[in-house]
Amino acid sequence: MSEQEPTVITLDNQNSVQILAQYIEVAQQKGAYLLNEAEILKRAMDVLINNIHDKEIDANMAKQLLIQGVNKGQRHGAYTLNDAALLSKVVLFVAQETAPATQVPAQASKPTIPVQAAPVQEEQVQEEQVQEEPVDSDDLSDLAEPIPLKPKEV
Repeated sequence: MSEQEPTVITLDNQNSVQILAQYIEVAQQKGAYLLNEAEILKRAMDVLINNIHDKEIDANMAKQLLIQGVNKGQRHGAYTLNDAALLSKVVLFVAQETAPATQVPAQASKPTIPVQAAPVQEEQVQEEQVQEEPVDSDDLSDLAEPIPLKPKEV
């Protein structure tokens, strides 16, 4: 078999949100979110993808919620290493796009990300169950916590 050439994705506002939404769904299928977190993430996706007006969530907040959602999915082990590397670049791009214009350096071209043929590979489902930490509140504040860089113990 011949080696497959990587696909190159040029990030823009539309496809970066689509990528985040796709990985939110993957993490949801693996049980990363509480029910009320899933409802907030759904509303954020509706604001960004379906242009639905929400009196509590604007476009910038919706992007921040999606970023927090994929970070929580990563903490729960929902993504492969390749997927997490892609998400890291997408999150950086979206975070730069939501920052005020004075804080974002001007870039001559849009970033491109080489990825394997399909960003989500369902056949690489992890068999391990990640134990969920007890949650005392129903808000998404714990989604903003930094991701520890130490390896998981088996």
